[in-house]
Amino acid sequence: MSTTIEKLLLPWQNHYNRRFKQTSFDIIEKEDDVHQKIYLHSDLVRDKNHPRLFYHGKKTADVVVLTHGLSDSPWYVESIAKRFFADGANVLLPLLPAHGLKDPDVAFEDLALDGKWREEIDVAVKVAANFGQRISIGGFSTGGALGYNKILRTPTTINGGLFLFAAALSIGKVHDRLGKFGFVQKMVRNRDGKIIGIGQDPYKYPIFPKFGVTELAQIITQNQALQIGKKITQPVFIAHSVHDESADFQGIINLLTNHVEVGEAFLISQNVRHAETPLEMDVPMDYTQKALPEYEPKANPQFEDMMAAMLRFFEKKIRTNGE
Repeated sequence: MSTTIEKLLLPWQNHYNRRFKQTSFDIIEKEDDVHQKIYLHSDLVRDKNHPRLFYHGKKTADVVVLTHGLSDSPWYVESIAKRFFADGANVLLPLLPAHGLKDPDVAFEDLALDGKWREEIDVAVKVAANFGQRISIGGFSTGGALGYNKILRTPTTINGGLFLFAAALSIGKVHDRLGKFGFVQKMVRNRDGKIIGIGQDPYKYPIFPKFGVTELAQIITQNQALQIGKKITQPVFIAHSVHDESADFQGIINLLTNHVEVGEAFLISQNVRHAETPLEMDVPMDYTQKALPEYEPKANPQFEDMMAAMLRFFEKKIRTNGE
């Protein structure tokens, strides 16, 4: 790795060294039309679940921070990241604490997990400034909620846009209440049983951690408090399936109606489930593993149309207006 890229990535590596004790970088040249894929490896993380950077070899006008969802990993947003990269942006894909691990059980028992997720986004945005002049943020499900949370907490750090894919902005009154009470968190954590890290879906835990939902609920609760009486100035692109069974569509309606100055929604009318929204291809299942997923996520049949709409929005509302 060149001295320049080592220096640029040092804060990111130091951050992950505190989480994993020791990490190393792996650079793959010109794969999948990406100039450089830079993976940050740890022996504690499952294969191909690592944080990564899609890099043009230089600082670009735009950089995008894309974050995965609850219980999955950066692979779930990689196809979206490649489209941003092909359009000229560097793209940073962080790995949320307690995710992507070979053995996640202890990590998912942390009562301060929501705070660590916020810290992860803060670090990623700070590092992203080394790779692009204009920073956009977003992600899938929990990653989208955290991107919105970052803008609400420190709006001046994001001078690009917000991109939400099946974003968890409202998950129902019961879970909103659960996230407020520590004793309920402990009860839910105990009911989770052992969280298994490896299953047939190589990029997602086979057992969905209910305790993680209470931590996500705290992020959503904070978002709802911070957005009162506010409209964010960053342009917002939203992609959401009308058949989403996990991320309440009402949260999207509320955001567009009351808290966004410039926004656009791409509604997926076909029967696309929550985990399928960001997928260009079916998840390649590993049937040698015994632990079954809740369901096998298939490709979003409207993925190409969704990407075309996203890039039009990126060009018109962020690049043109920002130059």
